[in-house]
Amino acid sequence: MSKNILQQLYDGKIYPAENIGHGNPELQKLNDKVAAEKAKFIKSLSENDRANFQKVNDLNDESAAFYGYECFAHGFKLAVSLLFESLGDKNGLAQTVGSMANEENGSL
Repeated sequence: MSKNILQQLYDGKIYPAENIGHGNPELQKLNDKVAAEKAKFIKSLSENDRANFQKVNDLNDESAAFYGYECFAHGFKLAVSLLFESLGDKNGLAQTVGSMANEENGSL
């Protein structure tokens, strides 16, 4: 028996972030360029500068992951608002969810 999407998310069977950008050759090409340039840059650095660059790079990765989560959460709330609205929301839930998304994320 096939599980519904909510159950699959809960069970850790679906990883939304892993599906972003796959199959997009432009994104893959850009990521390859970034990796190549970063590798060249790292080779040109002293040992101390490499360590410092790695710290900055790790912070950048952490920030990007956090931003990605915030975008996902905001998009999810907007999708729920659209769903309520499209179903003829008579209780104002779409407005409530939309307002919550804007308040939490600074109106992305």
